[in-house]
Amino acid sequence: MDPGAAEVQQFIVNVTEDIVRRYAVDGIHMDDYFYPYSDGTDFPDASTYTAYQQSGGKLNKSDWRRSSVNTLVQTMYTRMHAIRPKVKFGISPFGIYKNGVPAGITGLSSFDSLYCDTKMWLEQGLVDYMTPQLYWQIDPPAQSYSALLNWWIQQSAKGRHVYPGNAVYRILPTGHNWPVNEIVRQINITRSMRDRLALGNVFYSVKQIMQNVKGIQAELAKLYTQKAIIPKMSWL
Repeated sequence: MDPGAAEVQQFIVNVTEDIVRRYAVDGIHMDDYFYPYSDGTDFPDASTYTAYQQSGGKLNKSDWRRSSVNTLVQTMYTRMHAIRPKVKFGISPFGIYKNGVPAGITGLSSFDSLYCDTKMWLEQGLVDYMTPQLYWQIDPPAQSYSALLNWWIQQSAKGRHVYPGNAVYRILPTGHNWPVNEIVRQINITRSMRDRLALGNVFYSVKQIMQNVKGIQAELAKLYTQKAIIPKMSWL
């Protein structure tokens, strides 16, 4: 679907409202597919953008795309909370905001390639929590889990929670073959930033935990010895 089309945005908002109105859900969560990861071809929204220009729109195409996504996110947040004020709204964006941000980080830019101004969403409080997909190891030469997590929590000017996404699937011997201790270290790093709004971890995927790959269940049991208290969102 084309995020720049008003009818597409309205459809998504309507579906969200319907879920929140009819079901006692704890929250609405969106993954990072606003505009798709490019395969080298441009997203087919030329006609929508042309209509925008013909109506007097002045933004360039990239800024228009981001504006469309921003409008969708803001409308969803406002409308769902008008129906159920305590429902939580969160997004799990690609873990890098922009190439080179923070310093030393290189990779795909969510801002430039997926047209997501995730930094603004945190700064303006358009989400209740953010789950950036920090699917990299702690130590270089790969992207730094620690540096990225630190950057994300620094953006939360309104105190919104950050629950980083952790790549449990990368412990598979047939894949990246990370040691289980990498996940353990990432959890402990997150906990060390607890006072700065890093208030939990989200694991992708539960399949590797259920299959007990590399004995991960025993390692997690050492870390999670008590039931978790859901972090309070005082603004809801």
